[in-house]
Amino acid sequence: MENELKLVTKELEEKLRKLEQERKKLEELRQVEPKKEEMPPDFQKLVAIFNRADSDEAGAIMNNMNPNLAAEILLRLREQQAAAILSAMDPQKAAEVSQIMARKKGEIKKAP
Repeated sequence: MENELKLVTKELEEKLRKLEQERKKLEELRQVEPKKEEMPPDFQKLVAIFNRADSDEAGAIMNNMNPNLAAEILLRLREQQAAAILSAMDPQKAAEVSQIMARKKGEIKKAP
């Protein structure tokens, strides 16, 4: 019985050691890999401004923006605000931006 206990203890210690090694590897990967959700402070300010802006005015501004930039901003806005801005935009431009947003959301879901 004592030998069995020693054997089980040894096996558990080995498994614990392996788990600790894997945890260290994961921690190293987290430190090396840049965070995907981080935004530069200026971009954070821009998003905050659009979150508070009148949707008609914001839609007019986004009509004149690069569609990729508009999509990046809209993806980070509150859902209700983004919807209001999209509905205030030129329909053709809103469709283009929506397609970009859909592609980007697909990329975000695929990312680990």
